[in-house]
Formats: sequence, structure tokens, C-alpha cells
Amino acid sequence: MGVFPLFVGSGRSGTTMFGLIFDSHPDLVVTHEAHFVAGIAVDYPSLLRPGGFDSRLFMEGLQANANFRRLDLPISEVGERLKVSNPDNYADAVRAVFEVFAHRQGKTLYGDKTPGYVNHLDLLSELFPEARFVHIIRDGRDVALAYVERPEWGPRTIAEAAMYWRSRVERGRESGARLGPVRYHEVRYETLIADAEGTVRDLCRFLGLDFYPAMLEYYKRGETLASSTKDPQAFKALSKPPTSGLRDWRKQMRKSDIALFEAIAGDLLLDLGYERSTSTTSIATRLRVGAANAQWQWRRIGARLGRTTRRFRRARTT
Repeated sequence: MGVFPLFVGSGRSGTTMFGLIFDSHPDLVVTHEAHFVAGIAVDYPSLLRPGGFDSRLFMEGLQANANFRRLDLPISEVGERLKVSNPDNYADAVRAVFEVFAHRQGKTLYGDKTPGYVNHLDLLSELFPEARFVHIIRDGRDVALAYVERPEWGPRTIAEAAMYWRSRVERGRESGARLGPVRYHEVRYETLIADAEGTVRDLCRFLGLDFYPAMLEYYKRGETLASSTKDPQAFKALSKPPTSGLRDWRKQMRKSDIALFEAIAGDLLLDLGYERSTSTTSIATRLRVGAANAQWQWRRIGARLGRTTRRFRRARTT
């Protein structure tokens, strides 16, 4: 059983670029946000219980997952593979799906790039002992700019983006501290931009992979990947080699928004080695933080209620 690389982090942090770089490895295929690995485990908790694995329910979860369908992987091939492998647990069933996907790409190893898995490292590390987690971190102010530019993707305001970025980065780092350096590795987006080859070589060592120069030519395939996404314009930078200055909070972010972001997540910026441009917080900024925090908590409560309701409805129909 080979290593199972998982590229995670806050969205808009360069995770797609890292995924494409490693998908350019001759032995490794990296799916673009499969989502179903943790999604089905969370939505169908009965699949994780002892007493026999329900392949029918697993297939039902796959077919209901829009991101799985986007892989363009025939469900019939997955079904045939499951019949042959006859998995007796959830992890083996997932491995079978990825094996089919890798085989169709002519490769022997598989990985996944799903930023949101940063919230599920504990679950995924337990399910897959072979998993290795690459946590990609980018200056949160640049991430916030990218989010408000594409509000349909999640955070709509600088404050919400700051809370979102902080939540995901902190949760990933907390899990990473428990996993240790053998299974968890942090990498800065800015490091890749400054030294692409050195950064990729370092990650190859962490993942136990050979380095190939062709991995640094990922951008030749960037337009193809971008065109397969729901929003090609959001990934237009993939057609370029690592380029600095594509987004710069120092030039593109208003001073009031910088102050707001740093009031929410400035201590994390410092912990990560990023500079902080403000040292005091005005009364007006504190009021904005308070309002944003209240809205953030209501959103989280609503999301939890929604997940609980979906699981209850599903449990009644199975």
C-alpha cells in the first residue's frame, strides 16, 4: 500500500496549484476536491460501525455526491471493483474508488486535494494510516481578498474571511500537532513562489516520492484543469508558473480592512511568521469585530443544525 497524500488548507491558499504540481508526477494522480471521502463518512456514520460493511449504502452516497460525479468516474466501474475487492470496511471501499480512478489515468498512486479536509484530519488519519497531510498556508489577508472577489464560494466580507481562515488554519495545526511530523507537514504558499523546486523537492521527501522536473511544468496543463471547474476564471493563474504579486494585500486592501482582519487574526499571522501592520485597535474596529463574531456564530449554529437534520432524515430512510 503506497502513501496517500492529502493536500488541505483554507480555500484560496494555493491548494489547487499544489494538487496540480503533484498530479504532474508520473506515478501519482491527485483528484480535484473529491469531497466524498470525509463527506460520506460524516453523512453515513453507520458505514463506520462494526457489524459488516454496506456497499449498497456506500454506492448510494457516491451517487448523491456532486463532487464524485464531477470526477467523471463511471459508477459501474466502481461497482465492479467493489465486487472484486469485497471491502469489509469504509476505508477499503474508498481505496477501491481511488484505485479505479488512478488506473484510468495510467497511474499507480493516488491522492486528493480537498481544502475542507483540514477540518477532518483526525477522522481521516484514523481511517487511513497511510495518509500524509500537506497543510498549505497562505497569508490570510491575501486569502481574504481572494474570497471577497468570489463571494459565491464562501466568506463574503473581510471579517468573515478572517474568521474562516483562522478557524481552518488553527484546526489543521491542532490536528497536525497530534499527528506529528511523520504524517503532517506545513508549507507556505509564499515559499513555493520564492523557491518552487526546493519546496517541491522537500514535499517529495516528506511523501516518499521521487522528484521529477516535469512537476514544475504543471502550468502547461493549467488551462485544461481550469476549464473543468465550475469557475475557470478563478483558476486562471494555473496557466502561469509560480508568480509573485498576483495578489498583494499591502497594495490592494483598504487600511480599515487590514485593521479589521488583524484585529481578528493578527496573533495567528504572527505565530505563522507573517508581518502585522497594525498594533492598536480602534473602537470602530472593535465594534465591527463584535458584529462579525455574532454573525459568524449564528452561521455555525445554522450549519450544525442543517447537518443534524440531514443525518436524521437519512437515518429514517435507511
